[in-house]
Amino acid sequence: MSIRKVSAGHGYAYVLKSVANADGDRTAPDQVTWYYLEAGTPPGFWLGKGVAHLGDGTLAPGQTVTSEQLKRLIGTGRDPVTGCSLGRDFQRYKSVAERAEDRAAKLEANLTAEERRTATARIEAEETKVGDRHAVAGFDLTFSVPKSVSVLWAVADANTQALIVEAHHSAVAETLALLEKHVAATRTGHGGIEQKDVVGIAAAAYDHWDSRANDPQLHTHVVVSNKVKTVDDGVWRALDAKPLFDATVALSAHYDATLRDRLTGTFGLAWEQRSRPADKMPQWELAEVPDTLISEFSSRTHQIDACAEELVEDHVARHGRTPSSRTRSRLRARATLATRPEKQIHSLHDLTETWRTRAARLLGTDPTGWARKVTTTSLARTFTAAKVPDGVMAHLAHDVVTAVSTSKATYTHWNLWAEANRQSMGLRLASAEDREGLIAAVVAMAEDASVRLTPGERASVPAAMRRQDGTSWLRPHRGERYTAPATLEAEDRLLARAANTAASTVDLRMVDAVMSRPFDGRTLTTEQRSAVRGIAASGRQVDLLVGPAGAGKTTTMQALRAVWERAHGPGSVVGLAPSAAAAQVLSDELGIRTENTAMWLHEAGEGRAWFSRGQLVILDEATLAGTQTLDRVNSLAAEAGAKVLLVGDPAQLQSVEAGGAFALLVETRRDAARAGESDSVVPELTEVHRFRNDWEKTASLRLRDGNADVIDVYDHHDRIRGGTTEDMIDAAYAAWQTDSSGGHVALLVADTRDTVRELNERARADRLVSGATDRGQAVRLRDGLEASVGDVVVTRRNDRRLATPHDLVRGAFVRNGDRWQVTDVLPEGSVEVRRLRADGTPRHGGNTVVLPAWYVAEHLDLGYAVTAHGAQGMTVDTTHVLVTSTMTRENVYVALTRGRSSNVAYVATDRPDGDHTPPSEEVTPQQVLYGVLAHVGAEPSARQAERAEHERWDSIAQWAAEYEHIAQVAQRPRWGRLVAAALTVGGLRPADVADALDPDATGADAFDALCAELRRAEAYGYDVERVLPALAARRTLLDADSPCAVLHTRLERPTARPVATPVLVAGLIPEALRPLPDDVRTALDERADLIEETARDLAEAAMRDREPWVGRALGGEATSDADLDTLATVAAYRDRYAIKGTDPLGPEPTTLTQRADLVRARAAISRQSTRRTSDGAVSSRHIVLHP
Repeated sequence: MSIRKVSAGHGYAYVLKSVANADGDRTAPDQVTWYYLEAGTPPGFWLGKGVAHLGDGTLAPGQTVTSEQLKRLIGTGRDPVTGCSLGRDFQRYKSVAERAEDRAAKLEANLTAEERRTATARIEAEETKVGDRHAVAGFDLTFSVPKSVSVLWAVADANTQALIVEAHHSAVAETLALLEKHVAATRTGHGGIEQKDVVGIAAAAYDHWDSRANDPQLHTHVVVSNKVKTVDDGVWRALDAKPLFDATVALSAHYDATLRDRLTGTFGLAWEQRSRPADKMPQWELAEVPDTLISEFSSRTHQIDACAEELVEDHVARHGRTPSSRTRSRLRARATLATRPEKQIHSLHDLTETWRTRAARLLGTDPTGWARKVTTTSLARTFTAAKVPDGVMAHLAHDVVTAVSTSKATYTHWNLWAEANRQSMGLRLASAEDREGLIAAVVAMAEDASVRLTPGERASVPAAMRRQDGTSWLRPHRGERYTAPATLEAEDRLLARAANTAASTVDLRMVDAVMSRPFDGRTLTTEQRSAVRGIAASGRQVDLLVGPAGAGKTTTMQALRAVWERAHGPGSVVGLAPSAAAAQVLSDELGIRTENTAMWLHEAGEGRAWFSRGQLVILDEATLAGTQTLDRVNSLAAEAGAKVLLVGDPAQLQSVEAGGAFALLVETRRDAARAGESDSVVPELTEVHRFRNDWEKTASLRLRDGNADVIDVYDHHDRIRGGTTEDMIDAAYAAWQTDSSGGHVALLVADTRDTVRELNERARADRLVSGATDRGQAVRLRDGLEASVGDVVVTRRNDRRLATPHDLVRGAFVRNGDRWQVTDVLPEGSVEVRRLRADGTPRHGGNTVVLPAWYVAEHLDLGYAVTAHGAQGMTVDTTHVLVTSTMTRENVYVALTRGRSSNVAYVATDRPDGDHTPPSEEVTPQQVLYGVLAHVGAEPSARQAERAEHERWDSIAQWAAEYEHIAQVAQRPRWGRLVAAALTVGGLRPADVADALDPDATGADAFDALCAELRRAEAYGYDVERVLPALAARRTLLDADSPCAVLHTRLERPTARPVATPVLVAGLIPEALRPLPDDVRTALDERADLIEETARDLAEAAMRDREPWVGRALGGEATSDADLDTLATVAAYRDRYAIKGTDPLGPEPTTLTQRADLVRARAAISRQSTRRTSDGAVSSRHIVLHP
């Protein structure tokens, strides 16, 4: 299952393009076969419990969705039958032109015509970069059956096809039921503080039969409306998207498992795991459907190759010359499009006939008869969850925690749910209840075996704010974060060793003496010298070297090696790296013995590798090493008396295993240094040396930090291209090819392995045309592509049995990530390859090796394009990077910092779908890059996540938001009566009063703001029951667009000054007065106590640490309890609004709530300043701080 947002307007229209009769009758008696002969796909049908709440009760799940109904619900956000509003209308955002026109109208009137034209052009350019925004109308959940199921369905008879579709529909419905039960929710309150239950979702489902290539691909688009009805008050609100996206992988795994259950229950079909390329997870497919049949309906490589060759031959015939590289690229693109036309609309009957003809050639028999035999002779059976022994469930739970914690430092309920379905995929269960019950039990056991990082609620919650299961609406359902005990233990051991300063050192006089000479022809910079001195003399068991791309980490390590070996002898520096290829690079650069970390640990476990006392172990690219790996290396080093240096950059790509430990160690050292521990300063390089352009040195650091303004810098220097995905693939490829043919070492980087494969395929085709690759005998590689003499390939598995003669001399071998050129293809399928240098030129003299046929088929790829992970650590002349919206900041930073001379981003501004062409929002390359830089892919360590969870939930910001919301909800009936009376006094009729207080209405925010203002005025000592009607009577409200907003304005100024001592929590938050239900009063009082206790603790800590803002707030040292009270108010304000720096109250607020709190915080400072002045400045009595 995949998910994508659907925009308001016409964002839904693509699902209707293939519908045979959008308004047809799905309930007709011949519904099983009516669509069989119709050109197109069936009309949509309703799904979800929310459907029954639409159309005044006239709709029900299973009924047909008409095109007009879909337009109303998804296009406009209104009831699909009545057209009535469902809560607030979708927000309409101004277009680029409208925003530009508004800004241009505000230009100064005295500008000359030329100045006005220049300013207007600048405004238009800026707004174009920002692009258009569209409201989210819903979400397309696309459920696709496995390819083997599509193939079986494609060739089966009509009745069998219908049964397979029915099983698919059942799995979809059961997955949506799980979504409704545990995921679907809405948000209310300021900032969405409260997550409430909804009656269900309303969705329109559309079945589609094939891919754009007209290959069989049974799938259903379920367009879920963003409109949901809240259970407790019946108000229509927006679906909370975050839990939906968080649970997507779990829902997908649940659908996969449930579909397999249904098909086994219906036909007795058996399943098996099929091996896929090494970089993909194995897939469960039908045991009786062969891979050859699946491949027949999955690959178009040969079609594209044949078409491309025809186009090239035609070009030669017409122009009398071989096409240029750019022209060959264009011809290749034409071939791709020609063999993949826009999706043709066919009847299922016609499609099936075509599919059966293709299948018959491979099966050698009638495909329909084959399908009948498969579906009638299989013997697999389902069973109930009650028959699964407790021991099996305990084993499953253990495997779930092990699997999840291997890849994630922290995880959630839904991560466990997804893994529980994967681990139990071999079990076929009889019903939806059995599947959900088994998974829920396994997940509960897995949670019990984990450490919960999210703190529990420290204050009670009113009964009216609890779900049926007793959990709080103030916490997201199933939102807790967990970690494995082993992960925490490993991180704590690393932290302890990083603080241990009993390791070997080098005398600083010796350090300075060695560094007085150049290294590798370079003189060390000041910060490189400082780093070497700090590492060599620190005595830390675990030390760090941090630096961005191109900052000279290698030169620093060369100097450190010389220093260390001078003190501890030759060979006392050894290296480890995350891959064999990286290990060889480190070995070549530093001249030290280096090994792949995983292999070294394996050898150490067998007693064949060890560290020695006094050694310095340099572990390069440390962010790519998982936490458990770092812990094991450091444990063995500590036992032997060796020192470990971790080298890396937290801003670059992270480990595919559970990681974050390197960033944790860096952060801990930085925190200690900020606290005044001078010996904790992290050895860090910040000067970038790689790039030939000075502007790029600075820009790369801003890119590393995620500074969005740097996008304009790259754009100014013509480093950004934009267009559709296909156009950008073409442009990046053409530019790479031009650079490569021009003698540059060029790198082509793509976001996914599938795109890398496509680029590799294109490169080989062009080389075949140009003659760079031989057209003779070819071998099939692991991803289905072919290679022949002249092709560049990359090996994907370490094999120490395979080595060139030159490798044998230097202890090297065939490594994962090595690049080669094919020099011969042998008859049995093996190939002879020659090792390539970093610049892509072949090495001569004993640098060839024969790769066996089995290695070629399973571990060899074409090597023209790479992913960002493959690019990390490389340095080239130019880099061409395909950027998509799914990439992370780390991906883009690594990719755009490989080239010395040039790094260009080719930004795809669409999100192509392999089966359809949904309309894309008009976005700009800059918009895509903004989103990418904001998407941090690096996951925190468990300890970092734990701290973040406590900072989020055990904070004044959270407790204050909860206090305000509980008070607002509890007092709303009282304020509603008071405001209604005031509006009546102001001249409004009863119907207008009801509209003003309607929570569905657009003006509901104005009523909520007035309620908050009434609570504030009452806390300031005003009798609001008397004041508000009097203010309403001053002037009629009949002409007010928002009567509540007018009353708010009238109330604000005359009650701004307190008439009694303000009743405020921590001097900031107006208390909720008057009697309230006991559980509400308790919940408020507990939060008030937590806020005030925390504020005082923060103030005392700031005084103890002599933080600069303390003196600036008081104008001197704190000397009294009144000073401490004032500082507590300031501390509460700083904590609530995340104020950093030395200014007590930080920058000017951006919200009304913060502005009101700022006024009260300033008043507290002013009052205390006046007191201190009148008391003669400083008292002789100093306050006592809590220990």
